[in-house]
Amino acid sequence: MTVGRIVMYVFAAMLAGVTIGLLRSLPPDAPAQHGAQPRIPVVGTSISVRPAPSSPTSSPAEPSSSTAATSPLALAGQDVVRPGPELPPGVPVRQRGEGWWRTVPGTTAQVGTGRVRTYSVEVEQGAVVPQAQLPFAAAVDQALADPRGWTASGDVAFRRVDVAQPDVRIRLTATETARAICGFDLPYDTSCYVNGVVYVSAPRWFRGAQSFRGDLEGYRKYLVNHEIGHFLGHGHEACPADGAPAPVMMQQTFSVSNDRLAEITAAAPQGPAVARDGKTCVANPWPNPGVAR
Repeated sequence: MTVGRIVMYVFAAMLAGVTIGLLRSLPPDAPAQHGAQPRIPVVGTSISVRPAPSSPTSSPAEPSSSTAATSPLALAGQDVVRPGPELPPGVPVRQRGEGWWRTVPGTTAQVGTGRVRTYSVEVEQGAVVPQAQLPFAAAVDQALADPRGWTASGDVAFRRVDVAQPDVRIRLTATETARAICGFDLPYDTSCYVNGVVYVSAPRWFRGAQSFRGDLEGYRKYLVNHEIGHFLGHGHEACPADGAPAPVMMQQTFSVSNDRLAEITAAAPQGPAVARDGKTCVANPWPNPGVAR
């Protein structure tokens, strides 16, 4: 055997040994096929959720009958919890205006057959966006023109003016301005009538009162008719009978319950004392609710 062949045999043996060694070093589950993609480790992610406490008499999926009976939804529409004077949640309202009012242009024909009382509709500048001014004026007009309003008695008529001096001004007013004029001894936003001017509280106009249970349009009509009632010389009244429509001159912004109203106004009387007689009325925006439209 020549030296060249010996060298070739030795080289071949060495190459075979290296290949066998490499094959033995592979893990048992290594991909055998050519071009296999390497394994990508999977990272597990978990979110810890604390379960709600469950009572021994109910399952998480189905509340017990006693729980359902006392839930806020079960009480909706009932007088178990009497609505209070707190401002309902709603749209944000600007706290401050500029302290002066601009008359909203527009006039109406006379409504009613009695003594004509003229009124203007005005908005405190900076209190609301300009787009809210015409809808405010339209709502005031509708409240005073409705057959269930003050004109039903035949003693009074209304007509809106925008240039002539009015008998009464109806002003949409920013929160802080209304509080300064109407008072804030009772810490609840209110509207008021003072010296020929009705000051309509913006937060009440845009968010209403709990006693009206979400009926914002009805509350707005009540607000206008109540304050115009003061302009016409009417004082506050109480609920006359359990379940009856509340008098428009009742302070329905605070409550339609005599007991609750007496409790709220005890520290700052709002006229004749309200008797704690257990009577609770139904919210009503009209001076004459029985009149057909």
